[in-house]
Amino acid sequence: MARPIVFLSDFGLDDEFVGTCHGVIARIAPDGRIIDLTHGIPRQDVLRGAVVLARSLPYMPKDAVFLAVVDPGVGTGRRRIAVSTPSGQLLVGPDNGLLQFAWEALGGAMKAFEVNSREAILEPLSATFHARDVFAPAAAMLATGFPLEELGDELEPRTLVTLPWVEPHVEPGRIRCQVLSVDRFGNVALNARAEHLREASLDGVPELVLDAGGRSVPLAGAVTFGDLEEGQVGLLEDSSGWQAVVLNGESAATALGLRPGDGVLLHGTGG
Repeated sequence: MARPIVFLSDFGLDDEFVGTCHGVIARIAPDGRIIDLTHGIPRQDVLRGAVVLARSLPYMPKDAVFLAVVDPGVGTGRRRIAVSTPSGQLLVGPDNGLLQFAWEALGGAMKAFEVNSREAILEPLSATFHARDVFAPAAAMLATGFPLEELGDELEPRTLVTLPWVEPHVEPGRIRCQVLSVDRFGNVALNARAEHLREASLDGVPELVLDAGGRSVPLAGAVTFGDLEEGQVGLLEDSSGWQAVVLNGESAATALGLRPGDGVLLHGTGG
């Protein structure tokens, strides 16, 4: 029985891209199972893809092969990689940081190989669809037990591309943080966790203030969306442990004009 393949991309479902990759995988691993994690990553948003992939890990099969494709550099000199981790799970995708948070969560990149073996590449190789011609075949072959070492040239894991990560700046009563991601409901995840609130002595404060884009917005503390009145903005911990700005019944991102990468300030009503 082939190992399950967990598939993430920014392809959407309007075109044939996802289905074509499914077909390639099915030809190589006909008894394999594909878990479509999401194909709704915003176009070319590598950071969003990396965050979504990593936060799914606790809920995926322990023998999974992760196939992730958010690839603005397709056809350029960026490398096509397969990575092993101490957990035994494998990662396949472009060397642009997309896989980084996942391999870190799985114990680190133990071994890495560039997928350049002719055996693992469909011919003719398209310059614009490596998901079909490189990544899907490589993931399917790994799922059937093909040796990782035979996919191509070995790489030094420390040379793999990583994403810049900005830690929140915490001081008494204040946290300078960044918008990490926005989901389809408009909930705004910040790169801050409960420990940052505790460090800033903001945990348990009934109402915080968010300074963003030249405006200050009061945030009601909440555990669930139902704790907020309709139209009320609040701060709660999302299912991945991030502090999230939410707006009951509406998009907080739209209402507050927030996008991934925006800097914001969390503080108490007196600061």
